[in-house]
Amino acid sequence: MKRDVHLHVLSRQHHNGLMAVLLLKKGVAKQADPSVMKDFILHQWENELERHFITEETLLHPGQLYAPQLRTLYDRMKKEHDTIRNILYHLKSLPAATLQIRSFYELLEQNIRFEEREFFEQIQQTVTPSILALLGKKSEGLPVGSCDLYPVKFWE
Repeated sequence: MKRDVHLHVLSRQHHNGLMAVLLLKKGVAKQADPSVMKDFILHQWENELERHFITEETLLHPGQLYAPQLRTLYDRMKKEHDTIRNILYHLKSLPAATLQIRSFYELLEQNIRFEEREFFEQIQQTVTPSILALLGKKSEGLPVGSCDLYPVKFWE
């Protein structure tokens, strides 16, 4: 199904998140320095992902969308976000390890694919056009980065 225009900003951020996953996979395959990949992850978190998660948790809440039938999907998204935050907490406080980096990118990829394939699809089928338009207006101005511009090309 074609993505509703009012979800485009969040979907573009998802695209950048999947690009980050790809770069991390390449970095792990090339046995890049885990501390460099850790810095990349923290940079992505601080510059886009953290705000993205907060925005989704706020704007996509079933109460905000007047769609209580979305509760199960929302709860799954929130649980995955919390697990990613927990991985980041440990990543920040411990020396970088490839296992943590792999856990981070695997869960991030799983979360993005779930949101795009299931949650956003249900939102488009359930939420009224006027509420979708309001959601789109509230998500305007979110940063949509390009993670491949990161100065240390650990994936090459």
